[in-house]
Amino acid sequence: MEGKVNNEKYVLSVLQRAFDKGQQGQMDADSMIHWLKQELQLGYTSTQSEKAL
Repeated sequence: MEGKVNNEKYVLSVLQRAFDKGQQGQMDADSMIHWLKQELQLGYTSTQSEKAL
């Protein structure tokens, strides 16, 4: 259960950072989607690596 909560917190933090960048005018919709995809894949890969250890 704790892993699910951590994953949800990570996703929410990534979404918040994307929202903040969008509000600052640093991203358009296409670049935001690309950035989100990269960040979420990175987080998933990190989580899987930690589980493997």
